[in-house]
Amino acid sequence: MFTKGLAQISQQERKEIEQRWMPIQKKNLFENRYFWFGLLTLLLGLSIIIIVISIWNASLKKAVKEKTKALEVSTQELLYKTYHDELTGLYNRAYFSEILEEIQSKPLPLSIILADLNCLKITNDTFGHEAGDKLIINMAKLIQSNIEEGHIACRIGGDEMIVIMPETDARKSLDILAKIKQATISSKEEPIRPLVALGAATKINEDESFSRLFKRAEEKMYENKMDESEYTYDKVIGSFKKAILENEYESPEHYERLKALCLELGYAMNLDKEDLDALDLLSDLHDIGKAGLDKEILLKEGPLTHDEWEKIKRHPELGFKIVSSSVKFSHVGKGILAHHEHWDGKGYPQGLKGEEIPLIARIFAVVEAYDVMTHKRPYKKTFTKNEAVLELKNCSGTQFDSRVAEAFINMIDNY
Repeated sequence: MFTKGLAQISQQERKEIEQRWMPIQKKNLFENRYFWFGLLTLLLGLSIIIIVISIWNASLKKAVKEKTKALEVSTQELLYKTYHDELTGLYNRAYFSEILEEIQSKPLPLSIILADLNCLKITNDTFGHEAGDKLIINMAKLIQSNIEEGHIACRIGGDEMIVIMPETDARKSLDILAKIKQATISSKEEPIRPLVALGAATKINEDESFSRLFKRAEEKMYENKMDESEYTYDKVIGSFKKAILENEYESPEHYERLKALCLELGYAMNLDKEDLDALDLLSDLHDIGKAGLDKEILLKEGPLTHDEWEKIKRHPELGFKIVSSSVKFSHVGKGILAHHEHWDGKGYPQGLKGEEIPLIARIFAVVEAYDVMTHKRPYKKTFTKNEAVLELKNCSGTQFDSRVAEAFINMIDNY
């Protein structure tokens, strides 16, 4: 059928067909524009794939590098936290325990200094644990800044630190101890100085154990603590009194008036010298427990909230705790604790009644009430002398010991 169809095409038509289609068959592949279009499309696609793979690979390498770095940092941080005290940055007890064997293998002499922070509990009770933490941090800084390269400072307890000094003789260790001591004396009151007991010991004999070396330093430290206990408490009490005056709640004149009136009344009531001395000290230290109270509470105009009043009511107990650890001040502790008790038992903090209240506290209560009434306070009006005397009479037998109130009124009437 196909052959018959071709036979019917004329010679001229056959020639025209050949001229029209035969050039296509003869054209070179590289001269075909569709070939080049396809090739370029393929190359472009491959290029895009290569670029994407390269970018992805670079990104993957960067991510791996960052992860590796983060892992290294994390490992370093973990190692740091394992062997360092979080609060002070000094080495911790775990590190101290781990390096003991290494330290003891080094050439002698080996010296250590033990440091025990004084009055941390009183600071925490009065100013709060944040102030106590600051005291510990300051102590650590003073130790770290006064030791030498190769020395190792560790915090091994709440308020106890140790400096390990390989290849350091006794004279050098005592020089360093003296530097630390002087640094604490010269430091700022924030709110008190980081007063510290120090003890040093040096190992020169291979046969001496580290525990024995530690014991000798500890004994020296406690000797230093006992020798300086009164000096320490003088400094602490001074810092607390300064904090009260800086709060502007009381003026130095207020304390002077209280002391003068209390002693005059004490003489009028024939108190012996011991009670007179205690009354004088009570006038000076009665509000020592207010050292840690916020200025806003102390100077607040108008009534206090329940929580504010509860904080105020804690100050006799705090004052008692502050002075009780001192031989010099402990005898006035009961007077401080009881100076807000009432004759009828409705005072605070213990609700003591009548003669359960120490006499010096009963005398002080009358004198302070009079001085507070007759001088300006942000939370009350100022009384005249006569108004204050009338108030004392009205409260005699309830708030005040009537015998003491009468003696004071008789004394004031002569002014």
